[in-house]
Amino acid sequence: MIRLPLPKLALPEWPAQVLQQWTETTGRAANTSRKAGHSDVFERMVAAIGEMIRTGRYEGLNDVISRRPGARALTMLWLQDAGVRRRLLSMRTLDTLLKLQSPRLTRISLLNLVSLYLREFDQLDEGDGSSGLRAHLQLRILEQLELLPDFRALGDRADPLHTLKLDGHWLLELDGPKRLARQTRESGSELAETLARIGFSGMDAGRYGEICRAHFYLSVLQELSPGQWDPVLDELLKPSVAKAPFQGELRIGHAVLSILIDRASGDPGELWQNFILNLAGDPRVAMGAPKFRQWWGPLGAARIEKVRAWMSKEDLRLFLHAVEMYGEESGKVDLKRMFPARKVFLEGLYRLGYVRQSRLMLGSAAQTSVRRILGAEVKTNFATLEGALSDKAVIYLDCGEFCLIEGSHSFKFWLYLEPPSPRLTSYEVDRFTQTDLTLSILANYQKQHPGYQYDSVIHLGLWQHKVFEFLTEHGINLDLEQLLTRADYRALLAKHGRPIVSPAALGAKETRLARRAYLAPPVELPDILSGTSAQ
Repeated sequence: MIRLPLPKLALPEWPAQVLQQWTETTGRAANTSRKAGHSDVFERMVAAIGEMIRTGRYEGLNDVISRRPGARALTMLWLQDAGVRRRLLSMRTLDTLLKLQSPRLTRISLLNLVSLYLREFDQLDEGDGSSGLRAHLQLRILEQLELLPDFRALGDRADPLHTLKLDGHWLLELDGPKRLARQTRESGSELAETLARIGFSGMDAGRYGEICRAHFYLSVLQELSPGQWDPVLDELLKPSVAKAPFQGELRIGHAVLSILIDRASGDPGELWQNFILNLAGDPRVAMGAPKFRQWWGPLGAARIEKVRAWMSKEDLRLFLHAVEMYGEESGKVDLKRMFPARKVFLEGLYRLGYVRQSRLMLGSAAQTSVRRILGAEVKTNFATLEGALSDKAVIYLDCGEFCLIEGSHSFKFWLYLEPPSPRLTSYEVDRFTQTDLTLSILANYQKQHPGYQYDSVIHLGLWQHKVFEFLTEHGINLDLEQLLTRADYRALLAKHGRPIVSPAALGAKETRLARRAYLAPPVELPDILSGTSAQ
């Protein structure tokens, strides 16, 4: 076979005039495409509905929506104009529209209704008098889909109406996004691929898509290592996503909080802790506070206490920062000298796992200093100190086997064998005076725990020795090396030796802790994730 060379075609350049005409032609074609279905009659229908909204006179509405362009105009305005939705979208108007458009809507009008449903979804029931609108619109869409003829192929483009005619009975349900996300996850697909396959690409920018993505992301959270960051967390911080429905009265945010809190056995790390605080706020506020009722109440007491324990580290940080700042700003040499010892002791308790709960209290001067230095970093909730304590910082720590109250300066180190007063951990109480922290709380301790001892230690010399001595006498043996600077540890051993717990003291401690456990109420842990895609 003879191979001939390919002919060389010498094509002339197009004249500039032809190129300009072609540009104008393609522009007109594009404009025509954008206006497809928007005839002069349609525009007049849009204008007529707009005039009705402006004047508040709707006598001619039925005449408008009895015509195909009028129905298309109203459904488009429902979709695009929130003002029209507020005034004209109701179950009654919807039923009237469908009756006048018998036997069925046009494809464009039905697509408008489907787009409206997917975009607004659960929010359809949020307006005044809108209760039940979502379910009603869902039912009417399904009825319209049944009236559609068999579908013809649309090339490579998926048809959402075809999808919904087949599977709308579950896709359009309130739990449809959750089921779709679960199926996508189980198939190993990406969510965007699934939405494109069923024809929802471009229709997933509203609530349906947000909820679907939120459920899909819950599965991702189950795979993260505790403390690990992932871009889905940024998405889940969006109020529209966090507040999306999950199951019953619970929101996606509740499921997210439950996953992160339950998966972190110990300290969750700064990234997860900040995420939780940014989403739900500090749980150490009054139970009647709006954000507590919204986010923390449904999670159960066990999760709340767990996060409050995590926040003890932040309380310690702020307390020690306030103590250090006061020493620096006051110029008092003794306070600056004492600071390292207090820092090592309190941080050592946290590091050893003793701290179960904390309560930070700051006087007005201390609050001003903390906020001035740390600014937006301060996310924790703290009580206010009044009167003679206005320039001080005080922290209460429940260490399980004992409790303590420590102040920044001119304040004794108070030791108790039991929680001394429920006021210290009640976030309904947000103000304390010196009388409260010394006389009142001590009186309550003696009343509630008769026969139980306490101690108050002045910060002089090796003050830690008196703390260790009191605790050892009551069966509590601490790791001294973790709670003292090297110099103080050597000095304490040289002067006092290592304290030893006697068998009798150990037995008394076990009896006391067993009594506390017996009196403690059971802690609830609601199974928020039961039966969900996050399992």
